Amino acid sequence: MPESSRFLTRKIPSGVADAAAALGAVQSRTFDGRDPATGGVPLGWKGRFMRPANIPTDYTQFLDPNGLKGAKIGITRLGLSGFTNVTTPEPVTAAIEDAFAALTAAGATVIDLDAAGFTGFTDFPPNGELLVLEFDFRNDVQAYFATRMGVAVAGGTLADAIAFNNAHADVEMPYFNQDLWDQAEALAPGPDGPQPVFGGMTYNQALEIDRLSGVNGIDAAISKFGLDAVVTATDNPAWATDLVYGDHFIFGTSGLAAAEGYPIVQVPSGIVFGVPLGISFFEAAFSEPTLIKLTSGYEAFTQVRAHNLPTFARTVPFDHINGPTLIPPGEGEDHAASESLKLGASPTQAKAAKSAASAAAAAHARELRRKHHM
Repeated sequence: MPESSRFLTRKIPSGVADAAAALGAVQSRTFDGRDPATGGVPLGWKGRFMRPANIPTDYTQFLDPNGLKGAKIGITRLGLSGFTNVTTPEPVTAAIEDAFAALTAAGATVIDLDAAGFTGFTDFPPNGELLVLEFDFRNDVQAYFATRMGVAVAGGTLADAIAFNNAHADVEMPYFNQDLWDQAEALAPGPDGPQPVFGGMTYNQALEIDRLSGVNGIDAAISKFGLDAVVTATDNPAWATDLVYGDHFIFGTSGLAAAEGYPIVQVPSGIVFGVPLGISFFEAAFSEPTLIKLTSGYEAFTQVRAHNLPTFARTVPFDHINGPTLIPPGEGEDHAASESLKLGASPTQAKAAKSAASAAAAAHARELRRKHHM
């Protein structure tokens, strides 16, 4: 289930075609009383547009291996400098630039929104997103628990789930805590109640901030530049989560569309030292047909997924993980030959030892000239 009923459900398929097929199965063309979202529009469209009447039943019809030909794409590097104390490494930014270049190579016209002076993303950031997520989660999880039977939290609340985890902490959370749950439970109950942890912002104010983020961000960019979509890197390459420092997270860009409820399609775009990297395509509400066309075209042109099949890697990068074999001074080929003679070897054997040492030295020199992973 999503963290909030306002946030779209994520699908993690093996490719754009599978995503299109899954979307056709989960979409609802008519109102479903169990899901208010099926009767309205996402937050970014509130008060501006009506829900379309022609929502497709089959999204696979929009798959197009040439989907980027003639398309107009806006790119942004917003956030790629990172929002932690860790700067995005140069190999990552280089891979992102390669991904952007592939858009042009596949036939799209690319407009650099940052260079064009577009500031909608920075002037109207979705700063209400976490408050909305936590407020909705507390209420939505209670509604979900009301449908459960035969489990410890059936008919309970978020507070009951927190208490259950605390009572069974050795099993439920032996490594990490539940600070976001605690923060959500501590929120003021009403939508107009100031939330101290969010600087006094109310839930309704947070919704309006996020709505304006869509109006002045994705919507404005699409309209001003006549775009088919906005594209940027999804986030930093996949990382290992360890038990000391947790996530190694540098940047993420889903906030450009997620807070206002707009669709995002993410596709693999490259590999950095054996670790996958992706780019995201954004558009306004109900633009899934366009996004499927564009992303299936990118996937078909680049073949990144096909050339880098998923695997359970023991380590990355896959080679050069032990470092070079160093040869101490004085232990080269002449030293090897003289040592062999001292040990009673024949001149022929000493020559063979010298030859082997020479080969080892050459291999060592080649290794030092190789590009090494840091």
